[in-house]
Amino acid sequence: MKYAYLLLIVFFVSACDAPQMPLPGITGKAGELVLVMDDAYWNGPAGDTTFEVLSQHVYGLPQAEPMFNVVHVKSSAFTKIFQSHRNIVTVNIGDGLPTNIQLKTDVWATPQVAVEITAPTVDAYLEIFAANASRILGHILKKEEERILKSYRAQENMDVVKPVEAAFGVKLSVPKGYNIVRQEENFCWIRYETADVTQSILIYTEPYTKENTFSLAGMIEAMDGFSKEFVPGPDAGTYMSTVTEYPPRLSETSIHQKYASKLVGLWHIEGALMGGPFVSYSMLDASEKNVLHLHGFVFAPGKNKRNYLRQVDAIINSAELR
Repeated sequence: MKYAYLLLIVFFVSACDAPQMPLPGITGKAGELVLVMDDAYWNGPAGDTTFEVLSQHVYGLPQAEPMFNVVHVKSSAFTKIFQSHRNIVTVNIGDGLPTNIQLKTDVWATPQVAVEITAPTVDAYLEIFAANASRILGHILKKEEERILKSYRAQENMDVVKPVEAAFGVKLSVPKGYNIVRQEENFCWIRYETADVTQSILIYTEPYTKENTFSLAGMIEAMDGFSKEFVPGPDAGTYMSTVTEYPPRLSETSIHQKYASKLVGLWHIEGALMGGPFVSYSMLDASEKNVLHLHGFVFAPGKNKRNYLRQVDAIINSAELR
């Protein structure tokens, strides 16, 4: 008996000291999300509200595209094939459950993001979900951005990174495939181009002298001024400009703890049938005497553009002032 007890202790200690098995890699495409919710709630207000928020249209795209492509799975079907997915939101509603939200990472796979929401009733769930919707979306979108940047940092094109840093004092994680297509004293255009898709980032600076620099009008004025001078269209006299009929949306944000104004909307070529979405940021440079503008845009006729714009946005959000 004593010998058996000793073996039990040895086994327990060995099990505690045993190394943890590494998590598997994530599955699923960028922008996909698995929503785990039982059918009794999916086919009602809880499911309708959750789906509406998670799949809401992304502002600033020429065609309607959802924030996330939602895949619904009931709890009994949430097996290993779904547990390794990149983005998971789990909803449990039932008597005795606490009203709670947990934002998690790397639960069943890596680099994974998971959100677990519990509530005792549908009304309690709807209340906590509405109060935390933006927090939930931000948590998932941030991880999507981190995944993009992890890939890009592993394949940085130093023929672009170094000249941009030397000219503008900003380090960007620009991956291979992007090239500098035009560079002036206070302007640079870097571009990734295939037969179907063009992704571009414009970098330009100007003295910090205008009171409206970080306003909607000020950012459009700067964008259109530099675009007209340096981003020509396919024919003589054509150039890029902002589509004001579809009002660009302004918000305040930060990049590496540095204040920035963010603008999303649509661009087009004056005098030509070309256009697409853009995301633009304005911030002070390290000296705080000049304004640094980072303007990303996508041209992908006939294709969904959400993920292409998110990739450009991620590069801009890698900006580190030197």
